[in-house]
Amino acid sequence: MNKKTILKILIALVFIISFVTIITLYINNNQVKKFIDIYIFRKVINEEKVPSIEVDTSKNINVFAYDKYLAVLDQNVLNLYNTGGNKEHSLDIEISNPIYDTSENYLCVAEKNGQKLYLISNKNIVWQKDIEGNISSINVNKNGYVSVVISGTSYKTVVQTFSSNGDELFKTYLATTNVIDTDISNDNKYLAIAEANFSGVVIQSNIKVISIEDAKNNSDEPIKYTHIAKSNDLIVNIKYNNKGNLICMYDEHIDMLNQEENKELINLANEEAIFVGINVPSKIIKIVKTQKDFLTTSAEMQIIDSNNTNNINRYEIENIPKRIYTQGNMIAVNLGTSVMFINDNGWLVKKYESNGQEIQNIVMCDEIAGIISKNKINIISL
Repeated sequence: MNKKTILKILIALVFIISFVTIITLYINNNQVKKFIDIYIFRKVINEEKVPSIEVDTSKNINVFAYDKYLAVLDQNVLNLYNTGGNKEHSLDIEISNPIYDTSENYLCVAEKNGQKLYLISNKNIVWQKDIEGNISSINVNKNGYVSVVISGTSYKTVVQTFSSNGDELFKTYLATTNVIDTDISNDNKYLAIAEANFSGVVIQSNIKVISIEDAKNNSDEPIKYTHIAKSNDLIVNIKYNNKGNLICMYDEHIDMLNQEENKELINLANEEAIFVGINVPSKIIKIVKTQKDFLTTSAEMQIIDSNNTNNINRYEIENIPKRIYTQGNMIAVNLGTSVMFINDNGWLVKKYESNGQEIQNIVMCDEIAGIISKNKINIISL
């Protein structure tokens, strides 16, 4: 080989070694990661550099985020804004006190303790319904299948399930228990119902998994299996992961449930976690305090794979969070006057810094976030 070829090979080797070294340091060294995020990737943005929407927060205004839109509900009009802060569309919906759920392209909105129910995708109302009874909670999966928890009928609770085009698939009647949560699997095959009975001396939590196809066809045995929890185990939340396992969060532990087994993933009884959640798909989010030295307290975010709890992504948080928000694959950490947006791989996506104003609330999905403060919503493109 001549000298020119050798020089090219050496330059290529130096470049590869440097690249690998930087990536390794970025992954494993928090100081290097912070420097690269701020000065190279420019992930830190100031309040003055982002678009905003002027609102009157003294009115009954509600804000949601779904798909690529920030939705502001004001006097029965849902205004849709893009990442640039421009209003793209408006929808008339007869709701004044909303509850909502989102999943990817879908927004489901209902009147709390009322009858109105809407499914919205992109800029369109896909369908709307008037429900018999009072709507307590709603759930929508990524394909637009909806489950509605209803009270105020002759039964203690009714769960009504709809397809993505608004067809009623079936109703589930519960005579003595309260529904704590519902979730529909990603393949639209199963509806899981977490219920609790508070009438006895001890709390009794149960989880029913229903075959949607069998229930739709009026099968005699639509319930595929039922899990009866230990006495006084209070079920808090349920969520299907990407492998079709049901992740069940109780007050003192998190389990994985399927037809073959019920396996404890995390025991929370002896932990002093600031926050624990299962709403990020296939992940368990846990925030714990860490002590750097005698005077400095920080926190560590642990993003745990629900299919393999040994697989943990960690992210160091510089201060103790005031509040944690999760939606889709995104986690928002409210630090008071700043917000860190971290994805489910443990990588910082954006850090927003206000001009000293306290952040009241945050709404977000995978593509857009709204930072709600007094009389203004700042919009962050994620």
